Amino acid sequence: MSPATAINVSTLAIITILLALQIRSFIKAGKDPRILLPGIGGTLVGSTLTLCAGGALGTIAAWIAGGGNSVSVIAPWATGTGDRALASSAPGGLTMEGGLIALTVAALGWVAIREAAKTSRLRLLGGLFVGACLTYTGGFGGLVADTQVPLYNDLGAQLITYVESTF
Repeated sequence: MSPATAINVSTLAIITILLALQIRSFIKAGKDPRILLPGIGGTLVGSTLTLCAGGALGTIAAWIAGGGNSVSVIAPWATGTGDRALASSAPGGLTMEGGLIALTVAALGWVAIREAAKTSRLRLLGGLFVGACLTYTGGFGGLVADTQVPLYNDLGAQLITYVESTF
């Protein structure tokens, strides 16, 4: 298993299966939106990890995607098809203030995973895998770069301004 900056089509197959299982659970539970929350939260935490490209959290995200690429070799074997890397993207532009928010989100995600019931923990971990891997693709990575990065940077800047002016 090695770190990755792009994911394979086979890793996308694993992501598709995880998303299909999440939708199945949603439908089976009477379309209760609360069933989707752990998966969405895990996806948010996974995409947050990839924003910290130069740090330990970014390294963890790269290892998650690399692990997905390593495990996904079963898909071409099972289907008799080839595999290739998807177009990649690396969302950047996270400031020091945004890094503060990213670290907070990652820590809250860790606590949520540790304290969740077994089913919710699995959904959180599946979402974390999905978020970490999809952020290395061009489309989802661009979405994260356009929405999550400015949000974290702005929230962090507001927090710093508040702390400096209040205390």
